[in-house]
Amino acid sequence: MKTNFTILKNFMSLTAAIIISASAKADNLAPILSFTNAPTLQSGSALQVGAVYKFTNVASGTDVLVTIFSATGGATVAMLDDNSLTKPEAFSPQIRVPANSNGMVTFKFDFINGGGNPKSIAMLAATAMDIDGNSTMHEMDAINLGSGAVVSYLVNTLEISVQQNGTEFLGTNIAGNEYTGVDTSAKQVMFTVSNSSPISSFTYSAGANNQTSGVVTRQKGIYFKGFDYLTFLPVKYRSFDAVANDNVVTLKWITENEINNHHFEVERSFDGTSFKTIGMVLDGSAAGSGSKSYMMKDNSAALMDASVVYYRLKQVDLDGKYTYSNTLLVRMQSISGVKMQVSPNPFAENLNVRFTASEAGTAQVQIITVNGQKVQVQQAAIGKGNNSIQVQGISKLNPGIYIAQLVVNGVVTDNQKIIKN
Repeated sequence: MKTNFTILKNFMSLTAAIIISASAKADNLAPILSFTNAPTLQSGSALQVGAVYKFTNVASGTDVLVTIFSATGGATVAMLDDNSLTKPEAFSPQIRVPANSNGMVTFKFDFINGGGNPKSIAMLAATAMDIDGNSTMHEMDAINLGSGAVVSYLVNTLEISVQQNGTEFLGTNIAGNEYTGVDTSAKQVMFTVSNSSPISSFTYSAGANNQTSGVVTRQKGIYFKGFDYLTFLPVKYRSFDAVANDNVVTLKWITENEINNHHFEVERSFDGTSFKTIGMVLDGSAAGSGSKSYMMKDNSAALMDASVVYYRLKQVDLDGKYTYSNTLLVRMQSISGVKMQVSPNPFAENLNVRFTASEAGTAQVQIITVNGQKVQVQQAAIGKGNNSIQVQGISKLNPGIYIAQLVVNGVVTDNQKIIKN
């Protein structure tokens, strides 16, 4: 959202009204954390990377230390927490991104008790709000609540794309529509990450892909409350998961309150754009309540050469109408156990990849975008034992997050997140 807007837009359409009304009960719950109290600088230089701020009483008996952990693409913090344009309980930084840059700032949150000692909270839900944009500027938010976290968002919208990278979920605006205000009235540009396990720290990143000729300052907001993103009837999903093991992907999903559901079609893509149906699961419910569990395995030979695979569900009604689930990104795993060390990370020009091979042969280091597109491949002959490959020609990549993938003798052995400054 632009920071020069001071009024809320009266956004309402029939579709939005149905969704907001259907999820009103859950949306009225109080936030888990509240950032209404003004922060105090504990160490470092104000608004610079490394600065540590303290927010008191974010929950009963709980304070939090917020560190400006890192920044990419020249992004900076213009204001740490602006309560004037957003929900006061939200953490609402202003992020400044230079012209023609893809930049984000990462904040690290550490919970402490009144005595300053580390503390865990029982569960957490975090909602990134107002991930909007325009034709030349698209906002991005990322939330990492650790292992066991799940994501939910409005699957019927094409306004944001949500991708999973390890335990981090990255939401990117793709529609280019600008919304006034930073609140929860526009669910089509929101996503929620939740984790029911105890959490002592987490990270939140905010920024934009700014391809304009000038600096932009964007008002961001993360609200610590869960939301129901109800799909249109007849099916509401409780969960949808995909796990790769030995070049076989197992897909599982659980539904609630199926009405007039005829069947599901499982669709697969290797680029995140072009999907093909790979299987059909019948046994839908014409009427009824309660949950139903489904499973399908994809053991296609096409997975042998894949590094990243995308899956989604097409739910088809009795009358032929259909809706899509969210899209899952699955990184194919290997049992070889060969791990790599990547340096420097973040990087500006070249990467050095070190690893130990069990036998001689050939290795590749592939640089992949979060959308699964290969942008650079470096290949070299290797020997048994310690090896090192330098990846060149990546200095002109746009700043942002990428995946470095190691392929040894035709087998994917490791993936690591890397950051281009």
